[in-house]
Amino acid sequence: MELAVEQHCEEKSKKDTWSSQESAPTFAELFKINNLKAQAHEKDTLILKLKEKLNSLNGDVKDRDVKRTVEEIETLNIELDHKVTKLATENDHLKQTYKQLYDSIKSSRVRSKEQFDDLIHKVNLKSAEVFDLNACLQEKVLVITALKEQLDKLKGKVVLSEAVSLNLIDPELLKVDVTPVVPKLRKNRTAHTDY
Repeated sequence: MELAVEQHCEEKSKKDTWSSQESAPTFAELFKINNLKAQAHEKDTLILKLKEKLNSLNGDVKDRDVKRTVEEIETLNIELDHKVTKLATENDHLKQTYKQLYDSIKSSRVRSKEQFDDLIHKVNLKSAEVFDLNACLQEKVLVITALKEQLDKLKGKVVLSEAVSLNLIDPELLKVDVTPVVPKLRKNRTAHTDY
């Protein structure tokens, strides 16, 4: 658009220059030419003013766009700040909860370990006591056996030192006669259950 205005001004100035070869214009023509020049000048100044106004409006639009963008960014920043604050609060709450859980688990673990150690100690004591009682019982059994043998000797009875076998079934009866399965029946279940 600026180029068009400049070209218009150049054309006007070319028309306004008079060459010496042309005839001199009359007074009415000069008056008309001056009026046309004044109108052209007014139009040129109007065009320049409109250009300036257009540029300022473009600047205003750009400024408004920038302001709107800045406001949107500030709104987003505020929202993000709220979200960050909320997440930080939630994070602190979770940290505190996990710390409480860890502390309770740690204390219960310590108590459990103490109870476990106490129970192991008691079991060890009981096993030692059982071992002592078994040793004492074995000694008493040996003493009782020796006393029984002495009593039987005093009564005159003969003491059997060999144990009596309790097998009353003839070993021949316990033998099983197993015949091998025919190769074609090896994968047959009913044949296996029959043998």
